[in-house]
Amino acid sequence: MLSDALLRPNRFFEERSPRPRLASAFAVVLVVALASTALFGFVGWTMTQRMTGTTQIDNPNRPSDTFCNDDFFTDGAGNLSEECDRPKQKTVVIGDLVWKEFQEKIPLVFLGVLVAWPFTAIGLHVASAVAGGEGSFSNTLSVAGWGMLPSLVQMLVGIGLFYLALRGADLSGSDPQVLLDQLQSLVATARGGSAFVALLGTAWQWVVWTYGLKHARRLSTGAAAVSAGAIALLSFLAALA
Repeated sequence: MLSDALLRPNRFFEERSPRPRLASAFAVVLVVALASTALFGFVGWTMTQRMTGTTQIDNPNRPSDTFCNDDFFTDGAGNLSEECDRPKQKTVVIGDLVWKEFQEKIPLVFLGVLVAWPFTAIGLHVASAVAGGEGSFSNTLSVAGWGMLPSLVQMLVGIGLFYLALRGADLSGSDPQVLLDQLQSLVATARGGSAFVALLGTAWQWVVWTYGLKHARRLSTGAAAVSAGAIALLSFLAALA
């Protein structure tokens, strides 16, 4: 069934016309969301394990200078001398700091995919309505969900590109700006974010959406292609942002 949706979308949606199952589409979106989240976490963990450089940060176990001065102790406000004897800064591994940042963003990746689904469906529904499409929004929602399948293939390509890029990357330095540039490049590569890969993935989505709208919204192939193409273009531009 998945291969038909990817490789033979015209036949796939024709067999399910005019109401493709919403539950199946939701399952596809859920798999894409879980895969995207796992990929983001895996990429983050893999990169940060190679970031062995160190940096200095404020010591969270030491009180601020406001409490570590003679006036404070003279006023009898308390005795923090033992804590104030601790160093103001401590040395930490950069990879550990970056991994904490990745961990905070992991849930957002999952939610982002789920939120993108209905917004994409709204765009497809409006565009197909302008072209004279008929049918319920749930039909369009199903089409939008199945159209996310190509992103799974794009992720697999991205993993391969990520490992190729990672082999030539030196993440052991301590220059924050250099490391930031390298991280952004590697994350984009892992997500299949290069312009060429993003273009191929979007074009594949366009084909799936076209035939989905054709059968679910009762449009001609040309009208469905134009409707889907408008949203695919926006999707491509968003991928490059």
